[in-house]
Amino acid sequence: MNNRRRKKTTAEEGPFLFSEEEMAGLIEKVTIVEPTETPPPAQPSAANEVAPLDDDRMIAEMVAVIRRLADMDAGRVRLIALMTTALGQQGINLRQTYNVPAVSPSPLTGYELAAWCYCTFMQAFPQMRTNLQMPYAPHYQKAKEKTKETES
Repeated sequence: MNNRRRKKTTAEEGPFLFSEEEMAGLIEKVTIVEPTETPPPAQPSAANEVAPLDDDRMIAEMVAVIRRLADMDAGRVRLIALMTTALGQQGINLRQTYNVPAVSPSPLTGYELAAWCYCTFMQAFPQMRTNLQMPYAPHYQKAKEKTKETES
């Protein structure tokens, strides 16, 4: 008997973080269910300690990302946004390095990953900016302003 392979449609090509309705902007409110049981607080160690955010470095990384995004097509930006958001769902440690082959063959620093995640998400899904729970909105605005200043 002949085994036929089914052709993949575009909806089956990869993992999606959002439904088609969310991507189209048809769903505006999403209910987030919090777990009822809270885990015990983790004891901070040198490896797990949260690094203070270096504002200037984050802005510089975002400026670099915004410049690179200018030359990319919307599909690639969306792919990078989904990949970096998936990596960042467990939290981004600014002191660690991360592998994102769609962005760079070499590992990215935590700052670079956060900048790629935020900038690509804002460009690919601007209607969902409230769903991205990252504290980088002021950094992004300053980076956009700096990018415009240098282009003029």
